[in-house]
Amino acid sequence: MTVRLVFIFVVLLSAVLNAQDTNTDTRLRLAQAYEQAGQFDKAEVIYRELIKTQPLNNVIAELLNKNLISQKKYNESIELLNQKINQSPNDYNLYGLLGSTYFIMDQSEKAFESWEKGIAINPSSYIGYRVIANYAIENRAYEKAIDILKRGKKVSGDPMIFSVDLANIYAANMKFTDAATEFCSLIEVHPEQVQTVKARIISYLNRPGASEQTINSIKEYSESKSQIELFDLLTFVYQSSDDYKDAFENVIEIEKKFKVNGTYVFLFAQDAYRNKQFNWASEAYNFIAKNYLTSPYYQMSKIGYAKTLEAALDQKFLESNDSWKPFIKYEPLFTEEYKKIINAYEEFITTTQGNAVNIEALFRIAEIYRTRIFDYQKADSLYKKLSQTSPNTNYDIQSNIALGEIAIQRDSLDTARNYFQKSLSSKRIEPNDLSKVNFYLARIEFWQGNFSKSVSLFRTASQNLSTDFSNDAIELMAIITTTKNDSLNLTLYAHADLLAIQNKYKQAAIEFKTLSDHPNLFVLNDFAKIYFSEMLLTENDIQTAINTLEEITKNGNNSIFGEKATFLLAECYQYGIKDLQKAAQIYQKLLETFPNSLYFDRAREALNSIPTKNG
Repeated sequence: MTVRLVFIFVVLLSAVLNAQDTNTDTRLRLAQAYEQAGQFDKAEVIYRELIKTQPLNNVIAELLNKNLISQKKYNESIELLNQKINQSPNDYNLYGLLGSTYFIMDQSEKAFESWEKGIAINPSSYIGYRVIANYAIENRAYEKAIDILKRGKKVSGDPMIFSVDLANIYAANMKFTDAATEFCSLIEVHPEQVQTVKARIISYLNRPGASEQTINSIKEYSESKSQIELFDLLTFVYQSSDDYKDAFENVIEIEKKFKVNGTYVFLFAQDAYRNKQFNWASEAYNFIAKNYLTSPYYQMSKIGYAKTLEAALDQKFLESNDSWKPFIKYEPLFTEEYKKIINAYEEFITTTQGNAVNIEALFRIAEIYRTRIFDYQKADSLYKKLSQTSPNTNYDIQSNIALGEIAIQRDSLDTARNYFQKSLSSKRIEPNDLSKVNFYLARIEFWQGNFSKSVSLFRTASQNLSTDFSNDAIELMAIITTTKNDSLNLTLYAHADLLAIQNKYKQAAIEFKTLSDHPNLFVLNDFAKIYFSEMLLTENDIQTAINTLEEITKNGNNSIFGEKATFLLAECYQYGIKDLQKAAQIYQKLLETFPNSLYFDRAREALNSIPTKNG
């Protein structure tokens, strides 16, 4: 009987408490709704009613205090907080809030006095310093926050708890030397925090004076503390400041001091390569190749050196051609220099027999012959060798794609289809390559007059909108679907398209011109005009191309060819005749007229790259 009564009492008590909790939550939501509506006085009434029933609930007290501050009832805030402090004298947050109220009232001395009382609760514990410092930071009392954090750091004996906040405050106040010193002291004790420190430093490094002060501070600190992470941090700051010369000298110093067998030089080389600092990347790779013959990075550095030379020469090659043009009339350039790079790859292959990296070196040689020297016969033989020696690898896939592209140039479309289908059958094929292969297969069907099949493949190729081929796939689908009833002229258009891909630009221009002059083709002749203008650009007839594109933009503002013509016209002015202001106007027109354009992001990026009249 007694147990049953106890059970009933517990159930009833639980129900009462749940009802109270529900009622409190409802009242709090109502108060917050009043605050959102700007009716702070009504919210205050509710908070005061609740705090009478729950005098020990600090959450409600803090909400009431915030409400009072919003109403600038500072004296009432002080009265409330003092009452709460009397109830809970060991609560750091109450002293922090009281100090904040005084600080808002511009009574700094009383604010600091309140915060110091909070710390005095337990001056040997770092927790109070941590809590109170946050209130000082929130109120932008940075000097006081620095003082509190420094004392807390001393008490804790561990800079990890305080150094990041200290450094952030220093950086916010343009004291970059002090910020860097603080970060260095953290790394000295916690070297595993170097990546965190790098992330913090990079967030402010572009501010005036930050780079120089940070470098000098880290240099000075690392000279007295022989610690590899500090030298690594210095390298990072050099590189982030685009000072690759001093960064390279610093990684050499790391190798001398710490004997790490080329590790940091190799990491520097990789970073320099990613950031297209090819001269410094080649210096670093070559340094390893000459000085660390037993290093695990030796072979990677040998091929890295050749790849860097190739990338630097590619940069020159592309700058010597008009890479902005949709079709580029590539001609062999720097052939002898490219052959020297081929020799470097071949030397690597010879000296590292049986190494898996040999496959990459062989592939790079094949690519140079195909895309730079234009010796298709030599490239063809190398790709076939790669496909045989490295089946079911990415190099096998890439080789088959390249062989397909060579077959197109040789007008062997069925052979090209076989190579593309072979690469498609690999389970290792990556999404971008998958789209590329489907695009080529679709185009082959298009060239051969199989229009329905080509549309299906173009649709597949365009599913991944992030690829380089999606725009062209969508465009060709539009051409086919809108002109499929005129198979004769569509076949002529497909043939002209094939000629353009085969770099037979003059022949293609003649066929596109014939179609563009036909008055009754409607959509097809506008597309033909665009391609005709692209052929003109390839032959450097810029002004005629501009005239053709301007004609399209006047009549095609509501169609896909209007978007493309407008974008290409802007590029003609930007790169062809260097009229940047006119180019900017046309890019702006595209953004305004075609907000959902496939060219929108590229147009916006191009527009942002054009300097204004004011620089």
